[in-house]
Amino acid sequence: MTVPPTLDGASLDAVRHRGGPLQIIASAGSGKTEVVSQRIADLLADGVLPGQIVSFTFNEAAADELKTRVEDRVANRLGRGFLDHMNDCFIGTIHSYCFRLLQSQVPGYETFDVLDEHGLSAFLSIESSRIKLGELDRPLFAAIRDFRANIAVVENELIAVDQLEGAFGEITRRYYNELNLRRLLTYGQQIEHAVRALESGAVLGTIHSSLRHLVVDEYQDINPAQERLIELLASGPVELCVVGDDDQSIYQWRGADVNNILEFKQRYDAKQYPIVVNRRSRPGIISLANGISSQIPNRLPKEMQPDREPAEPEHTVWVAPTEQGESETIAEAIRNLRDQGWRYSDIAVLVRGKVAYPALLRAFERIPVTTGAAEGLFQQPLARLFGRSVAFLAGIEWSDEQYGQRLSVEIDDLLDRHEIEYGLGSGQRQELRELLENWQEEAESPTHPADLVGDFYRLLEHCGVLDWDPDEPENVARLGCLARCSRILADFESVQRRSRPDPAVPGEQIGGQDRGSFFYFRLATFVQNYAHGAYEGFEGEEDLAVDAVTLTTVHGAKGREWPIVFVPSLTAKRFPPSRMGRAGNWFVAPNLFDRARYEGSMDDERRLFYVAVTRARDWLSLSAHERVNTARSGSSPFLAGLGGEPRPDRPELPPPPSAREATGELARVNLSFSELANYLRCPYAFRLRHGLGFQPRIAPELGYGTAVHHALRRVAEHHQESGSPPSHEELDRIFEEAMFLPYASKPAHKQLKASARRLVNRYLEAYSEDLDRLWEVERPFELHLDGATVAGRADVILDREEGQTQALALVDYKTSLRRGDDYDLQLQIYASAGRREGLDVRGAYVHDLDLGDRLSVQTDQLAIEAAEERVLKAIERFRSADFTPTPSGRACGTCDMRAVCRFRSA
Repeated sequence: MTVPPTLDGASLDAVRHRGGPLQIIASAGSGKTEVVSQRIADLLADGVLPGQIVSFTFNEAAADELKTRVEDRVANRLGRGFLDHMNDCFIGTIHSYCFRLLQSQVPGYETFDVLDEHGLSAFLSIESSRIKLGELDRPLFAAIRDFRANIAVVENELIAVDQLEGAFGEITRRYYNELNLRRLLTYGQQIEHAVRALESGAVLGTIHSSLRHLVVDEYQDINPAQERLIELLASGPVELCVVGDDDQSIYQWRGADVNNILEFKQRYDAKQYPIVVNRRSRPGIISLANGISSQIPNRLPKEMQPDREPAEPEHTVWVAPTEQGESETIAEAIRNLRDQGWRYSDIAVLVRGKVAYPALLRAFERIPVTTGAAEGLFQQPLARLFGRSVAFLAGIEWSDEQYGQRLSVEIDDLLDRHEIEYGLGSGQRQELRELLENWQEEAESPTHPADLVGDFYRLLEHCGVLDWDPDEPENVARLGCLARCSRILADFESVQRRSRPDPAVPGEQIGGQDRGSFFYFRLATFVQNYAHGAYEGFEGEEDLAVDAVTLTTVHGAKGREWPIVFVPSLTAKRFPPSRMGRAGNWFVAPNLFDRARYEGSMDDERRLFYVAVTRARDWLSLSAHERVNTARSGSSPFLAGLGGEPRPDRPELPPPPSAREATGELARVNLSFSELANYLRCPYAFRLRHGLGFQPRIAPELGYGTAVHHALRRVAEHHQESGSPPSHEELDRIFEEAMFLPYASKPAHKQLKASARRLVNRYLEAYSEDLDRLWEVERPFELHLDGATVAGRADVILDREEGQTQALALVDYKTSLRRGDDYDLQLQIYASAGRREGLDVRGAYVHDLDLGDRLSVQTDQLAIEAAEERVLKAIERFRSADFTPTPSGRACGTCDMRAVCRFRSA
């Protein structure tokens, strides 16, 4: 727990403001996270309940940072014990809030899943014929690209589907129908559907029964749909606080409307507090940034003020003869900075677009770099070989370049490439030939079900991947690349095999396609035409101790900072990019949205340049090159706008860093109980799954346990609403809705549904009195320990344990019990968290639905203390990146990472 800084002036006023809408104009580096954290702590100190506060952040990383800071400030202000009551305080993204709202408040959404951008593209490629995407009259993947851009506008702007005309309108209606049949939502739909639910009135009333304070960070990047959501939530008894900086509005191309923040004060009659003291950057960098922002028209009046002392030189502007020369000069400067005492992790290189990556990566060959999204997956030889192999299975042509000449894939050439990339011995070639030819035969078979991820793992095992030492950095990068390939297969397979209701038989479902030559043809065209250019490379395992230069885009740097920042490639066609302002391929009528906002403008690019400059703490390098190869490149207008003095051809470096102060603070670890249980079961399997990103195989029964839980929840809710258990007919309706198994065929679904019905019937026969004792269903818990938080959700809480009102018992349902799983620990964690909240938890039970048994779990003080100690020891090992394998026949036999684990037990 750190001592919080003392706020004053506008910052303190913003923390203490009550009684109406509040707008905090937070310039770059002004400490807005600290102000928001202290405001939430101040609200709690005034008696506002944690469950009455909702705080939206831009992304999950920002949510984790804010949550950690809030907990620290609350502990400092109200004592660590108060953290045990923070469970109901929501701090997260708008999308996660909306999905939670839909699943908890709107019937029918419990079995929905959310498609990310890759899954959505896979869905469109697979369903293109059904939704008649060809009516857009362009090649398939061009149609997918343009359709996605237009459907994003529809969702961002809350445009009604009946306002859409022509082929696009008809395709959109079919598209949304197919998504709904498969119980899928897009990111945009989460917000759109939440808005529609809130507009209905009843849901908004439920939300307003508890919500009193809404905080919205990064308000400058809010789109119209999100603004409507905020407007609805902030009505009635709710006080709204928005935080942002119009100068940092950089997501217009995703629908953000800077007018939301510019006009907020007038729309809401809000009190406005500008926080303009930049505590991050040196004065010279601030002066430079002020000059950039002053050229932005129609902005909120403000000027950043410095807080730190000057230390020349603070910034440098230079121009190299060539792009490669510019990159090599930056690499040389980084090596010199390292020799001076700067860490690699103190340094970032920020670029406008990916076109600048190749030259930089070539120059950084011997410099450790965290590229993250900086390099496309198919820049890696192993990924290109993966794509070539998929093309072979489908019998289509392949090109290592996405738009290069495609040639047929011959088996001997494929074997040669496997030998080179995997270092195979001569004796393995024939076996590999047989494996690939057998897989190709299976791919052509109309009766052999595909197992894309599993078959890929069998190929990797044959190629000796299980012999790779996972502690060698080169092997980690190669394993990460292969894990990303497994993600492509899983994304495709999860959509291709997804079931839909049988229109002819209510309550039954039809399985998706899972076999045959057309299945593999679709996969191969998806890999060649979409995945080849869209999937990003392995980002590396999360390790707070890694010392490496960060190479990323300016958009990827939003919300971050570094002592040393290079911004290269400031040329006329790169920053701003040549495509700026180019008309899009729009199907949405121009009267329904502002096209220019999505197409970008010079003002948008100037804001982005401002963001790049304000990422630097101590020293900033701005550079360009005169030519790429032979053609000359004009300088960026932003570079020219900094002054007309002659430019040197290399940067003037800053002085060595001052002595570093150790914070003494350990990074806080936040885990769900599922993640903790996975780590305890086998740390190495956890690393494969979460650190490297290997995907589990898709099984027909996937989702069975979740569906049973949904059915039991609906049974409980029915009893709470009606006062009686559901009748046989009502149970039929519950199971029709709840028993959706996304990857089960029609026969498998019928069998699993019947099995689930038997489990629930047995439960109701033996434990129907539970329904009269229901206290809460699916109750979330958070256990706060030193340096760690473990979150989870109890299936049911029963009242009147030991015959006393408000004496509670936790019950966790399991469709089957596996030996060795930590069911006791799970309930002990929830019991501890509940008691810390002030609940009188008297008992805890694991209910085995398969056998009908209910097993008591020890929750006495000794058992709880032992459970907490076990959690703390596990967190300590996790924090130190201890992923020591714990193989055993029992655990390895059911592990979904078994196929890629070199330590698995026979």
